[in-house]
Amino acid sequence: MARACPCGGSGKRMTAGRASPLVSADWLRANLGRPDLVVLDARVGSADAAGGKLTYHSGRLGFEQDGHIPGARFADLTDGFSDPHGAFLFTKPRAEAFAGVVRNLGINENSLIVAYDSLTNAWAARVWWVLRSFGHRNVRVLDGGLRAWIAAGGELAFGGHAVPAHPGDFVPREQADYYVGTQEVLDVVDGRRTARLVCALRRAEFTGEVSDDPRRGHIPGSHSIPFRDTLDALGRIDVSRVHQEAVQAGLDREPEIILYCGGGINAAGLALALTEAGYGAAKIYDGSMNAWRANPALPLQTGSAQIR
Repeated sequence: MARACPCGGSGKRMTAGRASPLVSADWLRANLGRPDLVVLDARVGSADAAGGKLTYHSGRLGFEQDGHIPGARFADLTDGFSDPHGAFLFTKPRAEAFAGVVRNLGINENSLIVAYDSLTNAWAARVWWVLRSFGHRNVRVLDGGLRAWIAAGGELAFGGHAVPAHPGDFVPREQADYYVGTQEVLDVVDGRRTARLVCALRRAEFTGEVSDDPRRGHIPGSHSIPFRDTLDALGRIDVSRVHQEAVQAGLDREPEIILYCGGGINAAGLALALTEAGYGAAKIYDGSMNAWRANPALPLQTGSAQIR
């Protein structure tokens, strides 16, 4: 069984001397049996609610019934990889609770973790981000997700995930410089902090043309880089597109980048894309628009004046 490093065997380039955060479906097929590999399925289910607002639920049923990569374990982003008691959906978990989650998934300090989902990989990117924010550095995302796996001839398994033979020994240690809160974002808006605010939502949501919330638009002074616009037709990160969007948004001229979206998911996808393209470390506004809109005293801006 091949044991190539994911940064080389994936066919992805090295960025600024660092390994790519991505692996290819071909690399994963060749390495699926290696004992240190933990594959995490990060899918989340959704449904339309009254007023056109999406509601989210665990993707476990889809994992079991629609098929998953053989040997994959289910990473629950609604309860486990986020704080189920948080004020807003999908905010970061607490370290003490997360310790039990990763232990039950069999994640070790030396595990090589590969996350994927069945959509655009924004959910997988959130798993990547959460694990790294708790100190696990050997985390990758399957470029193109489950669609790429199937296109590469990968088989699917059905039913629940196998219980790991032994509990994992990874101990989450919360790291600095991964998240910011509302006050830090407000400091940027009011000019007390120098950073580039970037919204990863669709353009129409950024401008306020489309919204499932009466408080439309974006955080004032933000720039728009929709995460979906960084992907190619097959759902893989397109580095040339990332560079084009990043340069137009001025990310090469700012010492700090703060990303947000609706609830921190597409922001994680954009963080993954920027990392792959070699840009400096970004931070995520964890509550994102869910938190910002919840406070009627915080300003919103509509229109496209700050798209670039």
